[in-house]
Amino acid sequence: MKNEEFRVEKFETMASEYPKDRDIASLVEQFPEIHARIISWIRDAIRDRAWRRVDKFVLVAAAVKAEGLGDVLVEILCSDIEQVNREDYVCILGDLREVDAVDCLTNLAERTILTDGPSYWLIQKIIGSLGDIGTHDAREYLLAMTKEPWPKVLRWHAAVELQIEDELGFDEDEMLGWSE
Repeated sequence: MKNEEFRVEKFETMASEYPKDRDIASLVEQFPEIHARIISWIRDAIRDRAWRRVDKFVLVAAAVKAEGLGDVLVEILCSDIEQVNREDYVCILGDLREVDAVDCLTNLAERTILTDGPSYWLIQKIIGSLGDIGTHDAREYLLAMTKEPWPKVLRWHAAVELQIEDELGFDEDEMLGWSE
């Protein structure tokens, strides 16, 4: 066990906050077990409440396309852990086109609507990820977001994601603050 802990700590030290392709290649070369072990390392870090480690390992897991990452991210986001980089996790779920994340993402949007404004950065990323996932349920939720009581800026972002903003009468210049 001590050897495993040492290996994980060494890996964490070598992993940068935002790994680049060459960093990932080097990590894979030095830690060939990454693909098989990174998800368990993330789960251990969650158990230890080592949120910075979780964030770093999630980014590496996304870069190496570790199997099971989507499930872990859904668990984290559904647990409403605020100490992690939720915006990155939401984007990764979209990149993975994680179909099983739709309910989690829609619930996250509803849970954070009162605290994410006025810019709504997290919910904007949720909208983008739902668009990337593109399932019927994801698109239906985006369509529902184009209507009140959602704030106008989010209704517009959802409409843009669905490519129906003109049909719904949104003025892009007004929405971007370019109108006089």
